[in-house]
Amino acid sequence: MRVLFVFLLFLLAPTGVAQAQSKNWQAEWDKIVKGAKAEKEVMVGVEPGTDNQDAVREFSKAYPDIRLNLVPIGARDFANRVLAERRAEKYLADVFNGGTTSPTQVLVPAKALDPIRSALILPEVTDESLWFKKKFHFADREGQYVMLAAGTVINDVVTYNTKLVKPDELRSFWDLTNPKWKGKIAAYDPRLPGGASNDMRFLYYNPKLGPKFLQKLFGEMDIAIAADRRQVMDWLATGKYALALFASREVDVARKQGLPVDELTSLRAEGAHLATGAGCLALINRAPHPNAARVFINWFLARQGQLAWQKYVDRNSLRTDIPKDMLTDAKNRVPQEEGDYIFTNLADYDDLTPGRKIVEEALKKAGK
Repeated sequence: MRVLFVFLLFLLAPTGVAQAQSKNWQAEWDKIVKGAKAEKEVMVGVEPGTDNQDAVREFSKAYPDIRLNLVPIGARDFANRVLAERRAEKYLADVFNGGTTSPTQVLVPAKALDPIRSALILPEVTDESLWFKKKFHFADREGQYVMLAAGTVINDVVTYNTKLVKPDELRSFWDLTNPKWKGKIAAYDPRLPGGASNDMRFLYYNPKLGPKFLQKLFGEMDIAIAADRRQVMDWLATGKYALALFASREVDVARKQGLPVDELTSLRAEGAHLATGAGCLALINRAPHPNAARVFINWFLARQGQLAWQKYVDRNSLRTDIPKDMLTDAKNRVPQEEGDYIFTNLADYDDLTPGRKIVEEALKKAGK
């Protein structure tokens, strides 16, 4: 009888623990939502652009009692604004959703962020098995502050003039160094901050490409360099150059205008890279609305928020339990669990100084 009693306790214990845990998170969540409603608002900095803003505005439908104070602002300007406010002893921002570089390189060293895990409460949000590779991804080296909620496979490092290039001619990035293309490639200047950074990280840190590839490409191929992407796209569309690097942001507009340009997606020999775009999330410390900030973060990372973000922004959420068929060209842009990618927003690939130095020296040697 005693053995049976112990056995029954063993069977019932996990259920009891699970119920207790369920009650604990629910009670905590209810308390935080109540506090958020008392705070009445949440201030969220979000990258400019109607898509990003429309996605975040969906929060108001889920929590109409919490006013969403949405501030469209780029990551660099947001970081500078936060630090300027703190010098004036003002604490106005709660959350940032956008690019990774400034939050990682400016706000983390300034100790202006709280660990984001401290804000995660909903079971569907804390469950890392629901995310790509069954774990959370972070841009900061501490793996605590700048969470990557998105990761899209990037196939647009190179664009081409559809009248001058047959995609099958180029399968490897090394094919760009074929003498056939010498003097026929234009590029947005990779030495400038931002812009080409993720593409450069992929090329520099890729073990199949790396320094030798960059030296040959920029030192021997007589590449035309421009500080304006639109200039590069104009050159490409008019046929002055057959190929272009790092100018893909302009390709959609050019295609809609009927111009003969497209992304060169055939370059697969050296793999692909993932990029977050404006899909990072950071919790500002000493936030004026701490409860509302936590409600927003849990909403954003939950299925509902990630569906809204993915739908409006058209970039892949790293949550794997939501449908991907809404994405443009989902087959080529959604990473596979077994795939091997260079996730260029991770801290391992943060330092671009050596890569830019190689390009600088190669261009100087080439007289550019």
